[in-house]
Amino acid sequence: LIRGRGGELYFAVGDVAGKGVAAAMLMSHLSAMLRTLISVGLPLATLMERASRVFCESTLPSHYATLVCGCASASGEVEICNAGHPPPLVIRESGITAIDATGLPIGMFSSEQFSSHVVRLDPGESVLLYSDGLIETQSAAGVEYGIDRLSALAASGARRAPTEVLGACVDDLTRFRGVQSVADDLTVMAFRRAFGEAGL
Repeated sequence: LIRGRGGELYFAVGDVAGKGVAAAMLMSHLSAMLRTLISVGLPLATLMERASRVFCESTLPSHYATLVCGCASASGEVEICNAGHPPPLVIRESGITAIDATGLPIGMFSSEQFSSHVVRLDPGESVLLYSDGLIETQSAAGVEYGIDRLSALAASGARRAPTEVLGACVDDLTRFRGVQSVADDLTVMAFRRAFGEAGL
């Protein structure tokens, strides 16, 4: 989460290919790069294109990352760019909207171009972001948790506070997994447009 120069909130959730110390170092590199590019004030799609080019040119060919990066303003407008990452969910009382990928993972091609998707949140509406470690978790019977179950869970608690959304996700995933061991890391992020005064 990064505050922009105009008070807007930038957010990002990513997943680097690989595991262990090497992957952690790549994610640290990517995080620092995003913070630098955000400080310049580039349009979101341009920011992603530059991040992809730098990541591609500064890492090995086998290194890439799925990434959702977005910018939310106090007016409720949220711009989201999804580079090959599981779709963020916009949570409204009227239903769930998934923001699908608009480009390949960053770092795959130095000339990759991206487009963004803009949504407007009313007060109390939320956005849920997560890594594939959530939806690909398997039960003891070998069934994946899946985006349909996650969407149903999110829809059942529209207008809940972000901490409640996150708690419900983790609790439901724990019950679903049962005794099955954890196979992948897990990241979940939620934010909501505030009631009353404009803001997040």
